[in-house]
Amino acid sequence: MSAPSPPPPRPPLPPPGVDQSAWPAPPKCPGSALCDASGADMRRQAPKVFDVVFHTTTGDVRVRAWRDLAPAGADRLYNLARLGYYDSSPLYRILPGFVAQFGVAADPSVSAVYDWRKNSPGAILPDEPTHASSSGNAKHWISYSASYDSITGTATNRTAELFINLADNRDRLDAKGFAAFAKVIQGEGAVDEWFAGYGEMRGACDLHRDRGWVCDGPEETQLYARGVGYVNSDFPRLDRIGRCDVDVDPKGADVDDGIEHLSHLGSHSATSWLAIALVCVCGAGAWGAAGLGG
Repeated sequence: MSAPSPPPPRPPLPPPGVDQSAWPAPPKCPGSALCDASGADMRRQAPKVFDVVFHTTTGDVRVRAWRDLAPAGADRLYNLARLGYYDSSPLYRILPGFVAQFGVAADPSVSAVYDWRKNSPGAILPDEPTHASSSGNAKHWISYSASYDSITGTATNRTAELFINLADNRDRLDAKGFAAFAKVIQGEGAVDEWFAGYGEMRGACDLHRDRGWVCDGPEETQLYARGVGYVNSDFPRLDRIGRCDVDVDPKGADVDDGIEHLSHLGSHSATSWLAIALVCVCGAGAWGAAGLGG
């Protein structure tokens, strides 16, 4: 008796029920303010509290960011989102019970600017310590992915990639310098529906042999080099961010007090000495997308 044939792959975007007609074309370089990470448009200061609504293929996800928790990180998210960096980009690393990672631009001419290994002027953010009022990497809180320095034992070289904690990862991540500064406040169900069948990214398989994930996800260098075309051809079932809206006056946000009223969103973080790596460790450093090792 022959083995059953695998289910047909989900077609590239838009999936049934998702209207892509309102999605803007992703930016390219030259032609976008994103092409100059050190330019004035990329250095605008974010509001003290702001929301980013990610319109994804499974539904809208509203993220609230507090600038006081990580000023450089919040400013970067604010500018990336309002300038269209995440438009049509893939949700490429979904590991249930750990993290959901995204932030490589759809067009490789743009993502190249924010590839930390190229060290484009202004692209790499300064390291920021975890704020005393932060809830840390608790469930649904968001931090930047980063390369992992095996000498200092900390995350560094943040640029544009983010991860949503799908579980309470404070013991794994907080002490390693992954500074959480934003939180999913609406659309958690949409996050839970992001396709996770490809598992861990290729090249990062040794990080999680004990977690049971397959390792059929995108390969880092190809994702940066080929962009969304690589996803369309090799990973058609991955979900996407269609576009983002930035809300500078979100309802229910106390902009005067900022981080003073975060206690209802999660308990404060405790220092931990267990490591996380979202990348493969190579010598003194490792790439942020795989550097969360758990």
